[in-house]
Amino acid sequence: MNIGIIGTGSIGTVLTEAFITSSALLPENIYIYNRSPEKALQLRSSFPGVQFCQSVDQVTKKAKLLFVCVRQPDLKQLLETISPLLTTEHCVISTASAVSTDQMEAILSCSCGRVIPSVTNSAASGGILYTFGQSCHSNWQITILRLLKQISGIVFEADDKVVRAASDLTGCGPAFFSKMACMYADQAVHYGLTKEEAEQLAVHMMIGLGDMLKKKEWTLETLTERTAAKGGVTGRGIAVIDSYAGELFSLLCRMTQQKAAEDRKEASAAFGIKN
Repeated sequence: MNIGIIGTGSIGTVLTEAFITSSALLPENIYIYNRSPEKALQLRSSFPGVQFCQSVDQVTKKAKLLFVCVRQPDLKQLLETISPLLTTEHCVISTASAVSTDQMEAILSCSCGRVIPSVTNSAASGGILYTFGQSCHSNWQITILRLLKQISGIVFEADDKVVRAASDLTGCGPAFFSKMACMYADQAVHYGLTKEEAEQLAVHMMIGLGDMLKKKEWTLETLTERTAAKGGVTGRGIAVIDSYAGELFSLLCRMTQQKAAEDRKEASAAFGIKN
């Protein structure tokens, strides 16, 4: 099966890499297009065999399953551009979290859906979110879910009510937790470690944590309980986190929800359909 990826920025690159490194698809079965050809050609140089297309018209002719990975402000115009090129056999998947499948279906007459990838999918791990439109044929749903399971650790159906909160954990989470690990390592430098040593220890702590969580007997809660002995250093550290970090994450979630509301408002204005 051939797929098309329209837009080879960060999200389009993640999907391309995920499909290839997981062996979900052969490079020869992936057709890419970007408004700036240089980005698409650079991606092809990283993955020899990937098919470079010079127009969206070419992509729609070569592939029936299309992943549209463009910025939200550019999405409506792109959907209007490709709509005349599509048949009922096509399926279009958007990666814009604030654009609903109802809004997509107002423009397209084929199967539609939404997928929110994570950078962790490049390692065939982490979470990936999906929503199918009312028009999405069951055969396409089966095909897409099969692909998503090959490039992730968990495939989660996220409707418009929960997609932002879920995306905070799967999509933004790697950046958020990496930033916190860097800040933690920076503090350790004040107590004798070099920056390189601190970052190496932090990275391998996170790798080890992930490996432990892969084992079913471990959960986030049991890991905390098993490593935080009462009266010990870790226990005192947990007390500090309990006292101060709650407000941080509350503020973080409020901020992302506010940004999502702004994005939904913009999408509703652009598509003429309330999200």
